[in-house]
Amino acid sequence: MTIAQQRRSTGVLFDVYGTLCNIDTLSHVCGDLTADPNGFLRLWRSKQLEYSFIRTLVDDYAEFGQVTWDALDYAAAIHGVTLEHADRRRLMHAWLSLPLYDDVRPALERLAQVQITCAVLSNGSRRMLQRLLTHHDLHGLLPHVYSSEAVQVYKPHPQVYLYAAEQLRMSPSELLLVSSNGFDLAGAAHVGVRTCRVNRAGLPLDQLGIEPDFAVESLDTLVDRLASSTG
Repeated sequence: MTIAQQRRSTGVLFDVYGTLCNIDTLSHVCGDLTADPNGFLRLWRSKQLEYSFIRTLVDDYAEFGQVTWDALDYAAAIHGVTLEHADRRRLMHAWLSLPLYDDVRPALERLAQVQITCAVLSNGSRRMLQRLLTHHDLHGLLPHVYSSEAVQVYKPHPQVYLYAAEQLRMSPSELLLVSSNGFDLAGAAHVGVRTCRVNRAGLPLDQLGIEPDFAVESLDTLVDRLASSTG
């Protein structure tokens, strides 16, 4: 990505789950219920995504908290776990206090210093996102919070990204989506939003026929690129 191309991006959209916040830490919460907490979490997350995709395809929207709850029920059934009411509350509440990756706050603070517009664009419900941002005191650094709930479909549906562009009063080509999720990058690219893949784990790229505009292993590298383009 050239410096000239970077200057085209005047707004940065951040995915939340797996990009700003570490979902893997939920395995610790699952550890009280099963001898295979990592497997439990992988199934919970995969079903959460699968249900959001299916509901979008069949035009049967349900709020992300409900989708997450339904996926939890499925994971529990497969792993032979009986969920008490207190277990459900604890597991669901954990999504509201997921830890940030270490590079997140410093990166957002630097972007604020160079006056780059930053926003959240997530499948999480607005209630879930607001609780999470409040938990980490991030509202000042991420003043714009956009949820797929507003358009009643989930990423990677094009309408989600176009909604964010409309709210920010920018064209898709003026935006940069930062995400660790391949389906998210593909959805954004299909409507002309530029994309940055955050690949902290060094995983291969999803084979969706789309290459991100650039990839980074941490948000520090992303900020270096963006900051140099505004200098």
